Amino acid sequence: MKRLFFITAILSLALTVNVFSQSKSDKETLVKAQKIIFFTEKLNLTPEEAQDFWPVYNSYWKKKKTIIGERKKAMQYCSENMHKMSSKEIERYGDMYINFHKQESDLLVEYNKKFKKLLSPDKIMKLYQADYDFKTYLLRQIRNTSSKEE
Repeated sequence: MKRLFFITAILSLALTVNVFSQSKSDKETLVKAQKIIFFTEKLNLTPEEAQDFWPVYNSYWKKKKTIIGERKKAMQYCSENMHKMSSKEIERYGDMYINFHKQESDLLVEYNKKFKKLLSPDKIMKLYQADYDFKTYLLRQIRNTSSKEE
């Protein structure tokens, strides 16, 4: 177990060092690799669990990213054009904003059922915590890399 943690830590460090000197697609690939390492470690997934878990989780995130992208696009449009929009149109964008969050919530409910078929309740909760923690982890990596470059 210690050996696995050590290998994971070294791989994670190597990926972090390289991520900021790569192209955008390379960075995305490296961040995905870091995410796999991070989540596998946090959830303590067995190889069998990982094999079943990752396709489901990736499907969840693909759908979630689509919703987030649509929300971001709509909110950007509204932000840039609010001064020339009617009250009715602004209200429509407000309703759209709420609907995007509802879609995310519905998606989580749908995938929570799928996760329950794959993971124990404690691993599911670790998954939700890891989702939150990974964002913090990435921000720390960016800050650490930025401060080293200065």
